[in-house]
Amino acid sequence: MIRVFCDFDGTVSADDVGNALFSAYAGPTAGRIVDRYLAGEINARECLTRECEALGDVNQDALLAFVDQFNPDPHFKEFLGFCRSREIPVTILSDGLDFYVERILKKHGLSQVPFFANHAEFVAHERGTRLVPSFPFRDEHCDQCGNCKRNHIATMSEDNDRAVYIGDGISDRCPVRYADLVFAKGSLIGYCQEQNISYYEFGDFGDVQRRMGQIFGKKHIKARREAVMARRDLFIAE
Repeated sequence: MIRVFCDFDGTVSADDVGNALFSAYAGPTAGRIVDRYLAGEINARECLTRECEALGDVNQDALLAFVDQFNPDPHFKEFLGFCRSREIPVTILSDGLDFYVERILKKHGLSQVPFFANHAEFVAHERGTRLVPSFPFRDEHCDQCGNCKRNHIATMSEDNDRAVYIGDGISDRCPVRYADLVFAKGSLIGYCQEQNISYYEFGDFGDVQRRMGQIFGKKHIKARREAVMARRDLFIAE
């Protein structure tokens, strides 16, 4: 079976919702936190925790209204239909926060698409409300990501499955090592080139659909040897 896994911010969503939200409500502080993350000084969990702390007290209704301005890739719904007609399951893997992923999907009639993301709660206290993150899908042996995308791919795939991964950024660097077919844009392209990971460049899900249609018309997706070994080594290590 072919299984598709895709990032959310900047991939399923045309924009990076998380970055936009923190930039709008935490200002330059959010940018400095992200710079430390990109420099490798803090990991994704610490970055997200500090960004939420930088928000201070929040107005829940205002944050939700802010999220409502963002839309999925205009070709994503058609891509889902393409996959559904071929019995290819699609799962969203996000290292962002579940409250905005869920809200955007539901608003656009996409609530049937399964997703995994970091959890966030609006927690009331004496003086106001805080946005508090937690990480139910972290890997206890990895100190980098909040939501371990690699583990989702490994646990949801059988030995003979072919994993397709679609992404654009730093949180997608790990999972592409475990995918047989990779679609990349943004900074993920440079990473794939540096690591000699074969990929197809895309701009939107229309590009992904066209390329997958071409591949399916000519041949089956072949297992990528490095990905098979990486998945196998993961289970051996455990």
